[in-house]
Amino acid sequence: MPCWRWLNSVLEEAGVEVNDENRERIDQVIHDYVVDQASHGRCSMIIEEASQQIAGDSGMRRELIDKLQQVARP
Repeated sequence: MPCWRWLNSVLEEAGVEVNDENRERIDQVIHDYVVDQASHGRCSMIIEEASQQIAGDSGMRRELIDKLQQVARP
């Protein structure tokens, strides 16, 4: 299951619509972000848990939204 499915609320807040053209890039951004944050002990490597942790932390949420908006721009 792609990473983005667990973070629909973050994608909505970012104004990012997942489509065939950006699906892989969005999945990679989310995966890389979770791995980076987990390596620093800020969230779990399990995407279901990480999505809740990211959604509940305004700093991580904002960081991820910024990254998603950058990759979703045409």
